[in-house]
Amino acid sequence: FELYLDYGTRLKGRSPATQTFVIQLAGSASYLPTRRAVKQGGYGAIAKTCVVGAEAGDRLVTETLRLLDQFWE
Repeated sequence: FELYLDYGTRLKGRSPATQTFVIQLAGSASYLPTRRAVKQGGYGAIAKTCVVGAEAGDRLVTETLRLLDQFWE
């Protein structure tokens, strides 16, 4: 996905690692908008340019942080 900045900030801010790098655009995909972007109707947040909605972005953050936490158990 091409992530909106909010997702990277959430991941980095809550990661247990000293440094966390968010890698994106590593394959073909679409935008991953935030709820705020969808509400404002930006070009990267309309259904035509997205295959999933903001709920998927929230899940991506939650699951990524869960996996990162496992390294520090």
